[in-house]
Amino acid sequence: MSLSLDIKFFLLFLLIIQVTPLNTRTFLDDVGCEIVQYPPEILGPVPHLKECLSTINSLVVYPGDPNYYESIKTFNCRYSYFPVVIIYVTNILDIQLSIYCANTLKIPVTARSGGHSFEEYGNGGRNGVMVIDVKEFNQVSIDKETNTAIIGAGNRLIHIYRKLNQAGFLFPAGTCLLVGIGGYATGGGYGFVARKYGMSSDNVISAEMVTANGSFLSSINSTHHSDLFFALRGAGNAGYGIITSFTFKIYPIPPIVTAINISYVSEQVDLLFMSIAKVAKNLSDKLTPDIRILSENDRLYIGSFYGVFLGSAEEAKSAVNELIELTEPAFTKFVELSWEEAVEKSPRFERQPFKSTSYVIAPPGLSREGLKFLRNFINNIECTTKALFYLMGGAINKFSVNSSAFMHRDSLYMLQMAMHLEGHNKEVQDKCFEKHLQFSQEFRAKYAIYFSYQNYIDRNLQNWETRYYGHHFPRLVETKRKYDPNNLFNWAQSIPIKFS
Repeated sequence: MSLSLDIKFFLLFLLIIQVTPLNTRTFLDDVGCEIVQYPPEILGPVPHLKECLSTINSLVVYPGDPNYYESIKTFNCRYSYFPVVIIYVTNILDIQLSIYCANTLKIPVTARSGGHSFEEYGNGGRNGVMVIDVKEFNQVSIDKETNTAIIGAGNRLIHIYRKLNQAGFLFPAGTCLLVGIGGYATGGGYGFVARKYGMSSDNVISAEMVTANGSFLSSINSTHHSDLFFALRGAGNAGYGIITSFTFKIYPIPPIVTAINISYVSEQVDLLFMSIAKVAKNLSDKLTPDIRILSENDRLYIGSFYGVFLGSAEEAKSAVNELIELTEPAFTKFVELSWEEAVEKSPRFERQPFKSTSYVIAPPGLSREGLKFLRNFINNIECTTKALFYLMGGAINKFSVNSSAFMHRDSLYMLQMAMHLEGHNKEVQDKCFEKHLQFSQEFRAKYAIYFSYQNYIDRNLQNWETRYYGHHFPRLVETKRKYDPNNLFNWAQSIPIKFS
């Protein structure tokens, strides 16, 4: 199998790619994560693999190597999977060589940017895969004249925020600062300013990627490889290739922003949600709030409305005045701060065992019966669980449902049910897990619409193909078959090459 990249361009790519010294450690803390034991079969070398990869200049980590354990850590430690090799690629040619070896030796491949897949697909979601880690593709190149930035696919959100902030810009991204941009932006990407500027995927202008046959595609956009461009913006983390960089739209930072925190006691939560249904349509797009419901155990404030408003405290108070008048909250707080301060205050989430499910809620929102059902589950489950409602609308709805593979437009909320399993033995964890799945099936059938959000990937979701991608799924399969006909990039919920 020959490499597709013309060698005369290789030195140019090396000059373009700026890297930092490699550190295989990704997660600073482990909360409730057990020390894993390697299965004996994974310790045995794959015939000819080391020989095939011997010309790679990047760090290559095999089972049994001193830093193998750190290299297989992923955000959700509920399960552990063991790749046959992890390759921390630093240039395009090493990606191509890795793919060549995977094709030759018939080893499935997964790309890893930050390792935050909810179902651990960053390690393949099963044993025996090749992980191509792109964390060294961490360049951020800003063009102030065009308000664009070329961003390497291995960057963490916090690194991008900081680089852009230094130049006076922001981009639409999330509050989980250690997430990798490669997986986040290609699955949609809801965040701080989604109602103002759209999902992160809506702001991708172009991308670069290495395909399953080793070809390097340097211009994936609306005119070149437009079918792939469509797929990468919403399903790009579902097995099309190794993305190395994006070009994003970026936006000037406002001189001041305001953190809004409005909290409610238990008796006010129903009124909060009924009121949001009334005010959401006219809510300023300078505010992208999330609304949270927590367990009533040992807490005063059960419901909260939180967001960062792009403007002064006076403007922020005016934007939510109707909601406050309707709900008379127990606590309100408006704090003016810089954009940088607002971003840096976001929590850093530790590595831990958890289970999340997602739902899409249509206007006018949940009924009182639906809220009661949800709150009963949160209050009575042994494992700590919270409901996170992400308010949609604004710029998110200005993009056509057919503009990209992200098709969740015109909804009121995307809802995440996040269950934390740390602090419980395996028996309790398994019981909580089963109760969560039972809740999910009934709640989805009675109170949510058909769809779910692909960035909150759920291995147990039935009919995930259409719940995540809707009527786009046949088109995504066709594109997958074109660029990865032998299904090199595959795992439990990657886009397949044919209908099952």
